[in-house]
Amino acid sequence: MFVGVNVHDASKAVTAAERRKLPVPEEVYEARRIQQAVFDTGRTPDPERPALPDTAADAAEVIRQHAEALRLADVTRRAAGLFSDDADLRYIRAARDAVPAWVAGLDREFTTLVGVVRKAAAKLPHDVSAERINWNNPVHTVAYGKAEGAVSQLEQLVSDRADIARVAGSDGGRDNALFAVAALPEPSIERVMSDDWRQLYPVITAWRDLAKQPVARWVHLVRQDELRLSLATPGEVRQRAVQVERWRDAGHAKRSGLTVKGGQDAAQQYLAATA
Repeated sequence: MFVGVNVHDASKAVTAAERRKLPVPEEVYEARRIQQAVFDTGRTPDPERPALPDTAADAAEVIRQHAEALRLADVTRRAAGLFSDDADLRYIRAARDAVPAWVAGLDREFTTLVGVVRKAAAKLPHDVSAERINWNNPVHTVAYGKAEGAVSQLEQLVSDRADIARVAGSDGGRDNALFAVAALPEPSIERVMSDDWRQLYPVITAWRDLAKQPVARWVHLVRQDELRLSLATPGEVRQRAVQVERWRDAGHAKRSGLTVKGGQDAAQQYLAATA
């Protein structure tokens, strides 16, 4: 069994794919039917107890028949249990195998919605919090409405992407919502030596600070030009998160040198070792 992944995760992934009208392979549906059949068989109920006959001879025969029916139900449940793990794993694996195509299938809509937010952001003031928008300005009102509609769809799309990707394993921990949709640039020795992390890190902290303001959060994201916006494939969220550590630790390595050259060598060695 995949660590931390269960049948519920597979079912959520399939449901999300269906909701987004993504093609679901027949192998997934067949694996789900098999899993459900094994599950249902494992919960075969005991047969209802028959009425007690009027004669002793009939009573003994009815009891023997009912005992056989009880035995068959019990053996059937036990037999189903022997197939349960295999059926669950087959369904999870079938759903997992479909994940890359499902995530790729979300790309076009994601790119379109990001484009709508970016276009609206160009017509909005610097501070796009709903409390500070000038609602008497029709340009701001229309632009905010378009951004809000696109953001609502983006949030649902990103949530569906998370449900789909979950069957392939966890996305990771802190900032996984950001790295599911954006990627830091690869740290280069030139940028590390120029302390460019100082202009990258505020982009991440602003995303965190705007957690309860989805419109402002996405407007912030489309306005910056450091992070590349794209949906992450399974496992890619963790890879993107690692870039934070590489930027930060490369800076630590740079500052560990007693000279500029020593710092550059230390940072370059770290980046090469973690590439």
